[in-house]
Amino acid sequence: MRRRIQVRYGVGRPEYTGYSGNISKSGLMIRALRVFEPGTVLDLEVTLGETPWMVKAKVRWAREGNVSLLQTGRIGMGVQFVAPPATFLEAVGTLDRKTAETGS
Repeated sequence: MRRRIQVRYGVGRPEYTGYSGNISKSGLMIRALRVFEPGTVLDLEVTLGETPWMVKAKVRWAREGNVSLLQTGRIGMGVQFVAPPATFLEAVGTLDRKTAETGS
């Protein structure tokens, strides 16, 4: 599902800021200039509504590029959640339902 969500991320602590290109219960695409190598495990702070969630995710792919490409989704990282809490997955599922109901 495509939705712009703030994502803070980093190794050991979330020190960089990016935005989601899309999000699902398995992972998300982070639009960001600072990317990490595939296989790196990141600490994420994903803000869903008013709630910040701390989750871990493994980088599956990463593409670097010029800042002008940031909004196109051509640069950033695809990450897969690592053992996310069930309550976090429920919150992501709620986003899916809201998008289906409102069409946005």
